Amino acid sequence: MAMISRSNPQTVSTIGFAVSADPVRAAFQRRSMDALNRIAMQASTESLAEALAATTDIGTLARVLGDAEAVGSAVAELEPLAPLIARNAEHKMELLSAAGGSLSAEDVGLLLGITRQGVDKRRRAHGLLAFRQGGDWRYPRRQFDEPSHEVVAGLPKVVQAFAEAGPWVTLDFLLAADDTLDGLSPLEVLRAGGWSDSIGRLLDVERGDGFA
Repeated sequence: MAMISRSNPQTVSTIGFAVSADPVRAAFQRRSMDALNRIAMQASTESLAEALAATTDIGTLARVLGDAEAVGSAVAELEPLAPLIARNAEHKMELLSAAGGSLSAEDVGLLLGITRQGVDKRRRAHGLLAFRQGGDWRYPRRQFDEPSHEVVAGLPKVVQAFAEAGPWVTLDFLLAADDTLDGLSPLEVLRAGGWSDSIGRLLDVERGDGFA
């Protein structure tokens, strides 16, 4: 239900969203809504329109929180890393969308025909690309050749090469189109024909083992 605010007749307050009975969740809801209300009132309509252009509600939040002007200078001074964290979160969502979403360890086990323990073993050996989400591991979907029930040929080499850099750097490399690959991404090349010397050379350059 919506009503006109008495303190500001140009604003409308919305009432009726479910408040959690859990005190921690309820406190998070209150603080989040307070912050969003402040941003909505002080951000420019251009900033809000840009945020609304995101394809998901989470993307909208990430965009507006990544805009220091929208968040406000006072808040940015108190939380100087907030815009950077928000932009990083949005980039991760974009990468994950381009990777076809993600699968759980159980889904991967069914796809590959192995146990959950087998999936964990491959992940620890850097044979699978995975990232932590909450208390579990998630696996970007496009690393799998689903018709053959296998990992895309050559992909573990990339995962092993970027083991220290982490899964998001690895995924960024796999999905970025490159002129040396005729405008294709390394993942597209791997899916089309497996490992190639051109991917190896590009990998060396990205890791600093070669020359651009």
